Amino acid sequence: MRRSVQQYQNSTMNNIEQADPHALISLIMQHILGNLAAAKGAIDRKEIEGKNKMLTKVIGLIGELQNSLDMEKGGELSTNLYDLYGYMIRQVNQANLKNTTDPLTEVTMLIAEIKSGWDGIPQDIRQQYNR
Repeated sequence: MRRSVQQYQNSTMNNIEQADPHALISLIMQHILGNLAAAKGAIDRKEIEGKNKMLTKVIGLIGELQNSLDMEKGGELSTNLYDLYGYMIRQVNQANLKNTTDPLTEVTMLIAEIKSGWDGIPQDIRQQYNR
């Protein structure tokens, strides 16, 4: 078991090191979704420590998405995303404080929607911004 975890960590690190900025953002969103699912399970099982750990990761990852925004070039879209990410962080905090999964379901839907649009950006457009 321990060896497979090490192999996963190594392959994840290799993916991150080789990822272009677009793929990196997609990977962050995927990790947010995974941690949200794990946190919901922890809440259902009343595992407070696990819930706190997962939600702390989610907040950090959403913060990374906020920090990755180019506020100058992105204009109104970047401002709107920044505010939406802030809303998501507040929802995650509410879920943590109230021990409820409803806000996490909403954040999951929002991240999934953003990820779907992000992943749908055509390759030629992505390459223009990776230079």
